[in-house]
Amino acid sequence: MRVESVDIKREEINFPPSDVLQLKSYYLTSFNQSGSLPELIGYNYKEHALDCIDLTSKQITQIPLQPEGPQAIVRPTGIYYHSKDSIWLSDESQNVFLLNRTGDVVKRIDLKAYLDEGEELIIRTNHTMSTIHLGYDPNHQSLLCTIKDKSVKPTRFKVKEISLSNQEVSSFDLSASVVEPNIDEGYANMSEPNVSFIGENIIYNYPIESHIYILNRQDGSRKTIEADSEYTPNKANKCSSKTDYSAWVKHGFENPHFYDVMYIPSLKMYVRLHAGPIDLPDANHPEEVVYKRSLYAMFFDSAFQSLEETVLPQGIYNPYTGWSVTPSGIAFFVDGPQSPNETDNLVMEIVSPN
Repeated sequence: MRVESVDIKREEINFPPSDVLQLKSYYLTSFNQSGSLPELIGYNYKEHALDCIDLTSKQITQIPLQPEGPQAIVRPTGIYYHSKDSIWLSDESQNVFLLNRTGDVVKRIDLKAYLDEGEELIIRTNHTMSTIHLGYDPNHQSLLCTIKDKSVKPTRFKVKEISLSNQEVSSFDLSASVVEPNIDEGYANMSEPNVSFIGENIIYNYPIESHIYILNRQDGSRKTIEADSEYTPNKANKCSSKTDYSAWVKHGFENPHFYDVMYIPSLKMYVRLHAGPIDLPDANHPEEVVYKRSLYAMFFDSAFQSLEETVLPQGIYNPYTGWSVTPSGIAFFVDGPQSPNETDNLVMEIVSPN
């Protein structure tokens, strides 16, 4: 597969000082999915709140979360921002909450009730491991979540769709990687898939290799997309140790890492980011090389035909907190050592093909 390199367009958004104690970058975000508001929601761990970031007015408002009591929410793991009064949030208690614009809990669903023996719920955004989103389907009125089934070997992954009207559950098995069927053996932190929910499709991939997998919930059809990078190896090597954490850290840096697939609505394009390998001389000091690691973006049309691949600017974006899709491109937090942002204000760049 030959993919052409392309120039990218970078639109910087500078947010003025605010009464809200916002962050310079957010590890957990969701864009307004109904398309009615140019707004991003990010979890502010310092304030235990949701920061509402308006990309047009450049205003930031805050929705406080309750740390204790009958409406308590512990550390969030996933966000699906449907509209102002329909914000779905999962947390480490394995509950999903429906919040309104003031942060009141309108509904709570205990996902543990939908787990069978040997099953484990996984919703997370961790760019050293995987990105597994919380999903909500407004047409079906259902929640979508990813399950790790440890009752079988090799470990199997599935998606459960939970109807909010009658609590019925539909289950969708995720196909194993075509190049490594047993991902949970030997790949250190990269042992689980990335999972996104886009329309009727479950779109998933594995951090250790470049293929993309599509499962349609409506008709059950499946596709496997070859999405090799022209810049890096397209498969990670196995880790040298199953127990030594320093070896796991080294493995994570010295192999490519493929991230989740995102959809840019206004462009009708998909994009997948991945990090290239880099030598890590000292596993105790990864901060010495993390901002030197190259980050690549591969773009696809609506039929998943590969269009172009490009290398992104180095040392400007925060690789720990990552990025978020918006209707016009991918929003990156400008918070790296090569960034011109020397203030505590929020600065973002919207990146899209030129």
